[in-house]
Amino acid sequence: MPKPTGNLNAKEMLCYIVSVMLTFFFSSGLCLGNPRHNEADSFAVYDRALSFQSRISLDSQIAISKQAENYAIRKENVYKRYFYAVRRGFLYFSLDSNKYCEQINQKVIPDLERIMDEHPSPQWKSLLVESYSNLALSLVYGEKTDSALRIYQHLYSRFEQDSNASLRAKCLNGIGATFAYRSYIDIALKYFKHALQEYEAAHDQRGIYLACSNIGTAYLDKQMYKEALPYCTRSYQIVEAENYQGTEAITSRLAMGYIYAGLGQYNIANQYFSEALERTRQGNYHHLEGFVTMAYAKSLLQEGKHAQCLRLASEQLKRLDGEKKFSLQADLLKLLSQCHEEMGNEKEALGCLRQAMTMVDSSFAAEQSQSLLQLELEYNNYRHEQEHLANQNDLVLTRLKAQNRMLWIFGLSGISAILALLIIFLIRHFSKVQKQSEQIKADSEKKLQKAGETIEQKNKELATNTLRFLRLNHLQNAILENLKTLKTAFTLRGKEKSIVCEIENLAKQIASEKEWKDFEFYFEQVDKGFLAKLSKVCPDLTSNEKHLCVLFNLGLSNRDVANLTGRTLQSIGMAKFRLKNKLKLENSEDIVAFLQSLDYPMPQSPIPNDSKMAEAASPRERIGMDE
Repeated sequence: MPKPTGNLNAKEMLCYIVSVMLTFFFSSGLCLGNPRHNEADSFAVYDRALSFQSRISLDSQIAISKQAENYAIRKENVYKRYFYAVRRGFLYFSLDSNKYCEQINQKVIPDLERIMDEHPSPQWKSLLVESYSNLALSLVYGEKTDSALRIYQHLYSRFEQDSNASLRAKCLNGIGATFAYRSYIDIALKYFKHALQEYEAAHDQRGIYLACSNIGTAYLDKQMYKEALPYCTRSYQIVEAENYQGTEAITSRLAMGYIYAGLGQYNIANQYFSEALERTRQGNYHHLEGFVTMAYAKSLLQEGKHAQCLRLASEQLKRLDGEKKFSLQADLLKLLSQCHEEMGNEKEALGCLRQAMTMVDSSFAAEQSQSLLQLELEYNNYRHEQEHLANQNDLVLTRLKAQNRMLWIFGLSGISAILALLIIFLIRHFSKVQKQSEQIKADSEKKLQKAGETIEQKNKELATNTLRFLRLNHLQNAILENLKTLKTAFTLRGKEKSIVCEIENLAKQIASEKEWKDFEFYFEQVDKGFLAKLSKVCPDLTSNEKHLCVLFNLGLSNRDVANLTGRTLQSIGMAKFRLKNKLKLENSEDIVAFLQSLDYPMPQSPIPNDSKMAEAASPRERIGMDE
């Protein structure tokens, strides 16, 4: 822009000043909206505009945060992108737009969790906790305190052992805020003070400000002004030292004003309220202006400055003229009525009171109308959604019918082809299986024939060994009887007696335990597992009783067993009776049938009795048996 030359009149000077100002604001807008190519400088500009020291209004900061996020996306700076998104969520919360705050953080948190799994750095941890904290605070002021409390408790347990104390402090501060919102002030104070200790350990001035503000507010709710004073003073000092220009500068002054008003020092309180109101108007915090004005006007009324109170409340009513803030307007009218009443202006007081009642009625009517409009809107939305769903369902059904027809055609064709292939496969498979079964049958017959020959051979060996054992028993009994007769008939002495004793010992060794072991071996070859099953049924059988069970299982009679064992028929009967008792059999039950039921039936080649064994034996064996 060219500089002016020569003498300027007043009109030209005014135009020049306006053009300079427009150029300044235009360049500032370019600086914020279209950052320069230097990435660090551009991010620094955005950070200053969105910091707690910024003098820009919250609405403008929200717009700037969107520009900053888009710039970070273009520059592929992932951290700054999410940083600006989380900051915008906090700005919406500061503007009491909890819905938008909740939406932004619900969208951002899954991405932050994914990034945390890949790169768990301290800056990402801090950003994740900040986003969760914004979401939880929006839930608290949306009457969802249980969900908010679960979020804070989960965060605290997750970062309880983290080296960064600020993370734990944010969680503790949030838990305290949740309890404070539910009016559990004593519990909230414990969490706030614990958070203050963590913030002090981390030397986090922003955190110390938050904790002190919350502690002071909690004491103010209990009207404990002296206890609140040191904490609110400390938060106010941090605001001044850190040069906070946003809502922090307003709320800290409000808190100090409330304390001094509660202590009766209205002149000091009014100074803080006046500064808070000035900051509110400078920063265009319209959502806080009415609230601050009410606090300031009440303090002026209590101090007795009625004229100032009337002027301030009346100005605020004019500012709200045309706006549907019926509740705030009603409170201001009540305050004006009280002020007029104390000044003795009863007529004006009554008029303000009537207006306040009208505002209350209007507020109630507006709320009812708003509720009805909301219900009507919800109903219309629901009806439109149902109609849309019905149309979509009809369209989907039409498409499904067409698809089903095609599917039936393709399906039936495919099934026909599969059935044809399956029939061919089954025919081939059946012929193959038939051939395999014939081969298996032939192999089985060969194996059965071989097994029959083996069993027949084993039976022959068993019969031969049984005859051999019987012959040895007969021989042993005959020798022992003859020796007994010899001892009775003659008096043996010396060498004759020793020879007879030696012969008697040799005779006793003829049918020894080894012969039984060999017999058991051959018996197990034919009747496998019989002795094992017998021991399982009655484990306390003696060795001699097992021998008897083996002989009875062969189908031998008591006489045959007596002849084999060299015992009397009566002793075999008694032994058989004791065996029945041990095996828990009745007297009428057949012990042979019970023993043979323990295993497979014996092959049809029974052991011959004495006469048959004598016939089956060789001539020499028969001579021994006769003897």
